[in-house]
Amino acid sequence: MDKFSDSVAEDASQVLHRLTDMEDGTHAKRVEAYPPKKLMTDEDGAYARVRVDVGQTGFFAGREFRSFFDFSIASGATLVIKAATPIDVILYAFQVDLTISQLRVSLKGGGSESGSFSTLLPIMCTNQMSTASGYDSQVVLSAGGSQSGGTTFDIVDLVSGSNANKSTAQTAGAEQPIGFPAGNYYIVLQNTDGATANGILKLRWEERP
Repeated sequence: MDKFSDSVAEDASQVLHRLTDMEDGTHAKRVEAYPPKKLMTDEDGAYARVRVDVGQTGFFAGREFRSFFDFSIASGATLVIKAATPIDVILYAFQVDLTISQLRVSLKGGGSESGSFSTLLPIMCTNQMSTASGYDSQVVLSAGGSQSGGTTFDIVDLVSGSNANKSTAQTAGAEQPIGFPAGNYYIVLQNTDGATANGILKLRWEERP
């Protein structure tokens, strides 16, 4: 039960404090908190509501990035994309659009690599607005070498060409992100068909320095 303090206001210069029974034999001063005006809409007017931002904080902070790779893989051949991540990352989109042939796409981590990953993939900030923080990506994406062993996080089979259904693999989305610690990760694209596999790999991620 709330009650007034024992002091009685005799004039307007005195302030009465309302106390709340803490149910342990003590009373505490009751405080009614109100959000800062910057968190309210309508300039904190009569129709003010608490602001709710449905976007990703990393996007507005300039820590979200994307990349793509236009590939052509001969029959029976394998293309490996390496992601060197010195910090934690959240993978939001991992997509392969296949226009012809058949592919097995594996997302792997660790293991052993060989050869030279000399072909660098472009990395672009998804927020190009002037209000972005100017943070530079620490992830390096490259193609060209090979990889074996390690941990397989996901596998997708894509079939296109003679198949009436053009395949699109979406193994991670904004509703189901995948978080990875610092390390080396690989996207292995293996052509399991008799024709050359043509398509585009697209990636989108957030960095957590």
